Amino acid sequence: MAYATPTLTLRALNNLLAPLTIGLERRADATMDRIVARAERETGESPEGHAQLIEDFRLILRAWARQDGASTIGWKSVVDQVQGRVINRFRIARAIAEHPEIEDEPIDDPIVVTGLPRTATTLAHNLLSNPEGNRAPLLWEMLQTPPPGTDEAGLRARIKSTERYVANFEKAVPALPNIHKMGAMLPEECVFIMSFHTFMWTLTGHMPELREWFAKRDYTEDYRYLKRTLQVLQHGQERKRWVLKSPCHLWSLPALIKTFPDARVIWTHRDPITVMASYCSLAEGTWSVYLRKFDRSSLGRMCLDVLTEGIEAARAARTMIPARNLLDVGYSHLAGDAMVQVPRLFHHLGLEWDEREFQHLEYRMSRPDQSRRHEYSLGSYGLTPFEVEAAFGDYVRRVETLPAIPDTVLPAPPFTVEWQTLRGARRR
Repeated sequence: MAYATPTLTLRALNNLLAPLTIGLERRADATMDRIVARAERETGESPEGHAQLIEDFRLILRAWARQDGASTIGWKSVVDQVQGRVINRFRIARAIAEHPEIEDEPIDDPIVVTGLPRTATTLAHNLLSNPEGNRAPLLWEMLQTPPPGTDEAGLRARIKSTERYVANFEKAVPALPNIHKMGAMLPEECVFIMSFHTFMWTLTGHMPELREWFAKRDYTEDYRYLKRTLQVLQHGQERKRWVLKSPCHLWSLPALIKTFPDARVIWTHRDPITVMASYCSLAEGTWSVYLRKFDRSSLGRMCLDVLTEGIEAARAARTMIPARNLLDVGYSHLAGDAMVQVPRLFHHLGLEWDEREFQHLEYRMSRPDQSRRHEYSLGSYGLTPFEVEAAFGDYVRRVETLPAIPDTVLPAPPFTVEWQTLRGARRR
């Protein structure tokens, strides 16, 4: 078993190239200008109309470059990510400008899986996207969304490019597949479409000012872009029910429901102590690529703050969301009592439970990837179980007493929170 740390070669290379990180912040604006120029060349889309998008990414580059210990390879990775996302935004805008009927594509009754990392969101996503009438966006489609009319050669090129992206990251952090297996042709998280969520960028370093900026952000436009991307992918294809997934939705449930009023949100829950240790290990693995040096205790504290902020935001939001939009599902229901609970989940979502789905569930529960093991320890990140429990407040108890998925009519949401309880515990 191993922590999600990078290879010695990568660490040595980052240290060797450290002088190249001098003056990164001064180069951020010029780098962003080059990204915009390339996006314009590749897509034919004018930067006019994308001014806010460009300034938002410019802010991210500046904030990332200011970090102490930023690595050359990390900077290249961040620049590549920003470049890919800007090009894709321009590509989507150009596709809709040339085919305005795309915006008439209905995105009806989508299923959205969310929850803290390591709460069986991936399992739920895989199970719910399996029915023939359902569909999840694949990683390559998110990173390089094909506009209408893309030929087979163009599709293959996009898939190959995404395969190289995954291979390079797994080569840098060999233990990463133990935590979260990625693949060009696999369903993936909405963060690969949505560019401005705290959750994603905290995996690239410790940037308090950027987290504050994200906390004040109106995510409505980000969800409009998510919808447009789905509309482009759906245009000219058989219409299926979209199944989406990401922890990031916890931070922005009101904007999600505003954009998809009939969305069925599945919120998965698990003991926060287990969740926290695993998330810290994931963050350590990615930080080790992006940064030459960092303090594990600071990483642990940031992870604790980020995840409790996500829970707070979601619990506050759910008081404003219709009960039919949201269903709570425990980790034990999906990973333990799945043969009883998953058919109920399907019924709740109006999905047919048949032999095909039963066999798929058996396959998933047999864990063909069980040989891949992931080790982590809460204490390695300067945290104790008591601190985690105090930070999450009464959420811990509510997770422990979460009822099973009912056979018939759903009860009232069990997670409406008395805020003084949670906030008081965090202050202590």
